[in-house]
Amino acid sequence: MVLARLLPDLGLSVEWIRFGPEAVEIGVVPTSTACCCPQCGLASDRVHSHYIRTLADVPAHGRVIHLQIRLRRFFCGFAGCAQKTFAEQVPQVMMRHSRKTCRLVQALQNIALEAGGEAGARLGGRLSMPASPDTLLRLIRRLPAPAAAGPRVLGVDDWAFHRGRRYGTILCDLETHRPVDLLPERSASSFAAWLQEHPGVEIISRDRGTDYAKGATLGAPQAKQVADRWHLLHNLTEAFERGLDRHHTLIAQAAQSLSPVPASMTTPVQNQAPPAPTPSAQAPPIRSSTRRQRLEEARARRRARYEQVKTLQSQGVALLEISRQLHLARSTVRGFARAEQFPQRAARCAEGILSEAEAPVRGRRSPDPLKDHLDYLKRRWEEGCHNAMRLYREVKERGFTGLPYVVKRRVAPWRKAQSATRRVAAWRPSGRTVAWLLLKPNQKRTAQQAEFLKALLQVWPSLTENVALIEEFRSILCRHHPEDLESWAQLTAEPSILREIHQFARNLRQDWAAVLEAASEPWSNGQVEGQVNRLKLIKRLMYGRANFDLLRQRVLRA
Repeated sequence: MVLARLLPDLGLSVEWIRFGPEAVEIGVVPTSTACCCPQCGLASDRVHSHYIRTLADVPAHGRVIHLQIRLRRFFCGFAGCAQKTFAEQVPQVMMRHSRKTCRLVQALQNIALEAGGEAGARLGGRLSMPASPDTLLRLIRRLPAPAAAGPRVLGVDDWAFHRGRRYGTILCDLETHRPVDLLPERSASSFAAWLQEHPGVEIISRDRGTDYAKGATLGAPQAKQVADRWHLLHNLTEAFERGLDRHHTLIAQAAQSLSPVPASMTTPVQNQAPPAPTPSAQAPPIRSSTRRQRLEEARARRRARYEQVKTLQSQGVALLEISRQLHLARSTVRGFARAEQFPQRAARCAEGILSEAEAPVRGRRSPDPLKDHLDYLKRRWEEGCHNAMRLYREVKERGFTGLPYVVKRRVAPWRKAQSATRRVAAWRPSGRTVAWLLLKPNQKRTAQQAEFLKALLQVWPSLTENVALIEEFRSILCRHHPEDLESWAQLTAEPSILREIHQFARNLRQDWAAVLEAASEPWSNGQVEGQVNRLKLIKRLMYGRANFDLLRQRVLRA
């Protein structure tokens, strides 16, 4: 076997090979004649005894390999040594007290780092290297903590343990494109402490958050701070969207001027359906025969309980005693006792209240309070009066004594039927949609979108200047022209510019040096965002076992 030919290179000699149904067992012995005492370091060749150790090794040709090593125990020849006897070790093959060879442990560690515990256990079993998920996680924790080198160009960003509640920090070397460390919190103090422990950072790329700005100033005052270009453009676009939302009336006016409404720019409320019938033409819901049978049986049982209550009441039995004998609620017994005849239940429908014989469903017991005013409500609804409070005041003058919610509940199905047949509403885009259309290249706009933008610019001519200012800011950052930033910031104070864009330019003054470096340096946080996505994938693949120590090992040892 190939394994038998490789064992002599590890200081072992093959004595026998046994092929079993589940594994291949190989008996080996060390080839050395002497061994050094671990206490005093003196070599000894006096054998005290032998013992067998069984180790799992890497598979060969898809078969599980077990090594049975016959080791020796030696006498220590130094009289002053406290170690009288010592066991023979083969450090290039196994570690002390280990049940696996070093190369099998290394293979399992690589599987655990890439796949995690549960998925790694499944993969290891298919590769003839069985191990439990907990064993794989212990192997990850056994690895020494990776040494965090001090990079020259550092990228920093946050990531979420639990979004909105707890965050950590990831640090990346932008020159080698590798993460260098993870911090368990997002704070200026922890970032500053890390920078002080790792001197030599010359450039720090970050977002516009104040935590990392303060931490970089405290921990590495000599380093250049570069604001991320993507975050700058994103923040400017968000300010533009807020300004567009503030002028939503102009956007609605431009959308209404489109006649007819483009089909590609509308969102139908519902699929096309036949018109709903008028309130006077609606019919009671159709009940299935099975359900009607069940309801009739329930009604019969209820009538039987009513007759039992009336019988005991005629015998002079107290209501509380009737409730105990029949196992009924006291309110039910009290309602049956007060009723002169069997109380019919009522059911709601679009037309009103049906009798229990017509539609025996669970509902109100009282008669319909709007029964005398139902025809008037239908007529007023068909005349175009759809305000429930106005209808309530009118029927109140006609003698209705109920509450307003009764009228609202009655006209609710009529209003729903009316909305189903209503024409599709005109397209009214949001500020985000309009910003996307304005900043989109001309050749990628459809004819309908171009028509809408033309109508919008007619009712809002100064919008062109705002779009041009955003495009100029993008050009300054992409083409690395920091000398034009000052004049751009002054242009935002013009009266035709949205105040949200002007406020964005004023906020840039608080971090002006980092913004200038963003327009000068080629560094950005793009690759840091990619490492954050990879970290999220690793965290979600760990099935709730993503403690910080495990997560740090897997992220940094890729």
